[in-house]
Amino acid sequence: MRVLFFCVALFTLSGCQNGGIGRAESPAWYMTATQEHQLAYFSKRCASYGFQPGTNEMATCIMTESRSSRGQARASMDAASQSMATHAAASQRRTVTTNCNRFGNSVNCTSY
Repeated sequence: MRVLFFCVALFTLSGCQNGGIGRAESPAWYMTATQEHQLAYFSKRCASYGFQPGTNEMATCIMTESRSSRGQARASMDAASQSMATHAAASQRRTVTTNCNRFGNSVNCTSY
């Protein structure tokens, strides 16, 4: 139910902002931010490293930063998915209680 709510909220809000939702470089940001916004974001980062706009070095920096960041976002999303799957599997396991009564030489057990 929470996942469904998150998806609905994500798609509802994605039309409202071209800069994306969520923290920059988060999985939600990558799903909702426009390509232009992502390019501007990484261009600023590479410019802060000293690369000049329009150079091959700037293009390489943007590509490297974007790939690295997207890989980290994907790993974060995979870890969250794995955590949710583990939690769902654990919540589906039910506890079985067994009571045993001894009457002379026989034992009668009931599980529920």
